[in-house]
Amino acid sequence: MKNHLLLFMAAGTLALSSCNKPEKKEPAATSESTENVKSENLKIEFTGTDKFTIKNSKLKVSLYGISEGLQDAPATLITESEFEVKTIPYTIELPIPENAESKINPKPTNGVKYYIATEWDSDGNGKANEKGDIFIDHDKAFPNVKLNSETQKIYVKVLK
Repeated sequence: MKNHLLLFMAAGTLALSSCNKPEKKEPAATSESTENVKSENLKIEFTGTDKFTIKNSKLKVSLYGISEGLQDAPATLITESEFEVKTIPYTIELPIPENAESKINPKPTNGVKYYIATEWDSDGNGKANEKGDIFIDHDKAFPNVKLNSETQKIYVKVLK
């Protein structure tokens, strides 16, 4: 019986060691992968169907990241910039830091999701993201983005 147990343990050890052999594979460039993105710009086109009147052109855009495996964890601010927007549709280029994924806390365990948020007092009344301001249209699509070189659309509407 003891010999069978030793033989079983040896077979298990061999099986485990074969699972841990490193394979030479090129890393896949996925939407979650940011290691291949080096200080590039995220191109975002703000678009919508409302009639937009812009009295205050200062728009702040923030990029957040979160581990897909930790839905209850707060998202991490990765970067933010201000832009002068005079019309909709309008395309911006948000600079992305080289180490975007490494800034996310807690550390990603099962892929990464990125999304943007805006702060804009477009009607010029001194209060951002309130009735009368241009805001992300979450009913149309959540503002998820991929860190790649493609222009991505974010739908906006006037808050009512």
